[in-house]
Amino acid sequence: MSTRNHIEFYREKLDYHKYQSEINNYINKIVHEFTKAYKGITNYRILEVFWDLVDKNISYDPGNWYHVFASFFGKLVIIEIIYVEKKIHKFHKNIHNEWVGYLAKLLIPHEPQISNKFFIKLIQNMPVPDYESVLELYEEGIILFNENLKEIFFNNSINPHEKILKFKANFLNLFDVFLAKCSFIDKELSKHGETAHINSLHEIFQLNNSNERTPPKLLRKTLIVLNHIRNAISHSSKAGIVYFEKKGIRIRDFNRKGKLTFERFFTFEELYDSYYLLLILLMEFELMAIMLSLHRVIRELNFKYNKRLKCSICGHECVVFVHPARSNVVCDKCKTRHRIIDNETNRNQ
Repeated sequence: MSTRNHIEFYREKLDYHKYQSEINNYINKIVHEFTKAYKGITNYRILEVFWDLVDKNISYDPGNWYHVFASFFGKLVIIEIIYVEKKIHKFHKNIHNEWVGYLAKLLIPHEPQISNKFFIKLIQNMPVPDYESVLELYEEGIILFNENLKEIFFNNSINPHEKILKFKANFLNLFDVFLAKCSFIDKELSKHGETAHINSLHEIFQLNNSNERTPPKLLRKTLIVLNHIRNAISHSSKAGIVYFEKKGIRIRDFNRKGKLTFERFFTFEELYDSYYLLLILLMEFELMAIMLSLHRVIRELNFKYNKRLKCSICGHECVVFVHPARSNVVCDKCKTRHRIIDNETNRNQ
């Protein structure tokens, strides 16, 4: 489970209360998907914990899954908020949604067999899969992050060639971290019957094919462009990225035979946007790992505490979540409240 309180991190940057109604509706919508599958989850309790954490009424407890759930929403709703504030375009929101859905499609079928260690590494944002080599990328990234790439790009007093030089270093570092995480997921899926692929974005996500592994159209197109930009940075001898005063930044990519496979002119705004898209994609690995960990915890609690109830008033039978701290249960049909006399943990099927 996550030890980080995302609400704490974002609270000083964004006003959660300004969008309280939208956030409540969004949380209710997501929680509803959980309540369709599991017992013992209540919307009002998650909302209560969420706003108590926002208002600092309680301290974050990483051992309490309600707190982790609330923290998860604290980060998940950020995209919604900055979209409403018009800080990102609908395109970014759509990429976010497609990427979340795509990762879920890949991982959920194998989640019961995936080890906790896999999720912990993603949640804690550890260098994966090769710890030592990827750790070097993290350390380089820290140095690069000391300079704000966005400020550099939109500062007219800075030489365009210097901007491109800074972009190359930042983008390549971030892309390699992203590719490492994609490879980490691919290797895990290969343990559960999926095909293992070489360390290539096109191979891992089958971008040149059209099969079950291939992402949705918008996401696929975005990943291909990001991969072309990464390759162009490596093609310095072939003028992969060149600045033209009147046309902008030309980006070219070539295949192994030297054939031109991609050519496009970018503005500095569009070039920065490609870097920002990588940041969005990277954010989702942690979010997806937290979500699947929550699924696991709640499923195990259901297995332990779900019991079959036969109402003595109307005769209706249903499954209820009977936690040791619970003193009564309610019939789904007639709403009669039944007192729990002997709350044993053995399940009564």
